[in-house]
Amino acid sequence: MSRPEQLIDEDDGFGLDSPFKSGSAPAKRPDLSGSLGGRLDDGRSAPPAAAAGAGPQRTYTSGALPGGHHSNTLDEPILTTIGRDFGKVGRKTIQVLYPKGRDNALQEWDLWGPLFFCLSLAVIMSFMAPDQQASAVFTGVFALVCIGSCVVTLNCKLLGGHVSFFQSVCTLGYCISPMAIASLVSLLAHRIVVTLPVVTVAVGWSISAAVGFLAGAQLANRRLLAVYPICLFYICIGWIIIIS
Repeated sequence: MSRPEQLIDEDDGFGLDSPFKSGSAPAKRPDLSGSLGGRLDDGRSAPPAAAAGAGPQRTYTSGALPGGHHSNTLDEPILTTIGRDFGKVGRKTIQVLYPKGRDNALQEWDLWGPLFFCLSLAVIMSFMAPDQQASAVFTGVFALVCIGSCVVTLNCKLLGGHVSFFQSVCTLGYCISPMAIASLVSLLAHRIVVTLPVVTVAVGWSISAAVGFLAGAQLANRRLLAVYPICLFYICIGWIIIIS
């Protein structure tokens, strides 16, 4: 046998007979190309490793994403994200103004709503102040709301309350919404006979909403020590609105 024929008859190095061997059908090679067009349960393209069967596979349906999320927001348009966030802020504000079913209210905290109401209150108060004091009033009101919310939250935490820090700050920030409405009424009316009753109602409304939402902190014997700073916080804001 000549040397070229011997090379053709020998094994090809992969444990398979050569397809050029005389008298034998071409052997079927294993498919090593993988499947780049695999699909998951929700119709998304699978990664090459998952489609080729390498390693454990995970399949997620459209209603069960990792971490308990129900929607994928990475690929959605920015306007959709902004619209959804504004919708959440509106629903939480309505829950503060009309506290119905407050057991599940503000469980999913955010800081967009508190920031909006804090800025709104500070801007309205700066309009009510003299021109030379507008910036100082804006800074003072903004600092009072931010620092006061943190102090009230830390007081609740030090008393042993079972509440998240950011959830408490979120709740206190949303409960400023009646105060922002009262400041707007005071700016438009600018009469003490109108401002005083409106601010009084707003202060009571804010205190009632904040105490109700933070009732799950489980402060059995120290509830009064936690409620007192909340009352003082909103009364100070109301007093600033009245004297402006």
